[in-house]
Amino acid sequence: MEKCLIIAGDGVRVEADRRMLLDASTFFRDSLAPLGQVEKQVVQLPTLDGKMVELIIKIMKGEVAVDLWAQENQDVLAAAELVGIVPQRIFDLSAFRNEFLGWDLNFGGDGRNQARG
Repeated sequence: MEKCLIIAGDGVRVEADRRMLLDASTFFRDSLAPLGQVEKQVVQLPTLDGKMVELIIKIMKGEVAVDLWAQENQDVLAAAELVGIVPQRIFDLSAFRNEFLGWDLNFGGDGRNQARG
């Protein structure tokens, strides 16, 4: 099992399985050199701290599930987007979601869905 070393912005070093990184992340797929070109591959993630890198690795391994839509997890969503385990947001959906949650959806007896803002 080939390991990669990931260095977070705060200097924390995390080792992870190279194959798992390649399978789970477009970022690592694009960043890691083909096998055999270097002894041990090192990736620096200067914008993430060590705890976030460890959490992202656990998410990729399937050890942890995180609700990325929850407001308190927006930093996790940003990190997940950075390493390519979720697609980049084209625009911020939170404003749309907040507006949608304010709608009064009235399902009338006539079977029509009437949305009122």
